[in-house]
Amino acid sequence: MIETQFIPNDTAERYVSAMRGLVSTVHSALDAAGNPPPPSGWQQKILPLLENRLAAAQTALAHHAIGDEEPLIHIALKSRFLARDTDGYTLGFAGEELAKQFEDRRRLVVFAAWQVCESAGVV
Repeated sequence: MIETQFIPNDTAERYVSAMRGLVSTVHSALDAAGNPPPPSGWQQKILPLLENRLAAAQTALAHHAIGDEEPLIHIALKSRFLARDTDGYTLGFAGEELAKQFEDRRRLVVFAAWQVCESAGVV
């Protein structure tokens, strides 16, 4: 078992907020897609992946509030590789603005996840 350091609340909350923003962007893009419909991989693979990570991050944040940091560290370690997990998927079908917003928010999630892991002393 790894001896971890304290993760500041604002760092933990920033990570969950970044993940929430990313999921919101994907929902906006899928809603705006219209006709033709978005590629099926978005609704069958990427959206469920992101929603599951968000749910896990929100649960982990609740655990963090009571002093259990392991769930937050676990999900943040996974999120450092979010770009790899979503490689090849673009929101270009929903327009340039949402595609750029997705890329920016994905970077924010990865950076915030790294900050959580760095604060915990696991990277």
